Amino acid sequence: MPRWVYAAVLGTWALAMGACSKNDAPPQETVNRGQVFDQDSGQPIAGVIVVGVYRGSIRGSGATSCNRVESAVSDKDGWFELPLDPEAGPLAMEGYHRDYRHGWPVRVAVCGVKGDGNPHECQIWQERRDRNDKVISVVKEPAIYDSEAAAAKAARENTDLYLKRFDGTREERLQELWRLPAANSCLAPAKTSQGLLPFLEAILQEQIELGDYPQKIRVTNERLETVRKVLQPRN
Repeated sequence: MPRWVYAAVLGTWALAMGACSKNDAPPQETVNRGQVFDQDSGQPIAGVIVVGVYRGSIRGSGATSCNRVESAVSDKDGWFELPLDPEAGPLAMEGYHRDYRHGWPVRVAVCGVKGDGNPHECQIWQERRDRNDKVISVVKEPAIYDSEAAAAKAARENTDLYLKRFDGTREERLQELWRLPAANSCLAPAKTSQGLLPFLEAILQEQIELGDYPQKIRVTNERLETVRKVLQPRN
């Protein structure tokens, strides 16, 4: 076979193999389909306003920037969907429901479960907490995973969201309402939703109903005005 023919055949084969390898690569997930649960009962929660904040590091410094924010409302079975956007950064979630407060994940990935510190022996532990969020019991699921990432995926960490039913005083509730906007402050635009708008509107309504301090209500109103301005180019 002439050398030029051999080279052409080899080049064609390499291109074909490259195309096959690209086609064989698993498609990247673009949506986080999660569920909101009551931390104590394990029952799904409907009507939760779920906020997704996407933060990334600023090159050359230890600071982070908020690059995108989206929101969704859980359906009757607690399901919701938020986009996954690796370019904007990892997805961090928070939920608002007037009957609930911030909760803790129940199913968590734990490695070195045999006591020897082996990072390739991981398990899912189900943690139960008391009213003060202290762990009071642990149930260890039997399956063993070979990495923390595999165990975390099976546990649906950073996919599902847990809330704890609120059981406290008016003042404690107001403190939760002050915390929520501060913890999720983001001036980045939304692409597929109204972003922080429904989240802040619901918080403001509850603040008014509880007779919150005027200065606190003013702060939430100012945040709402900022969000509306950020959303204006989309309207």
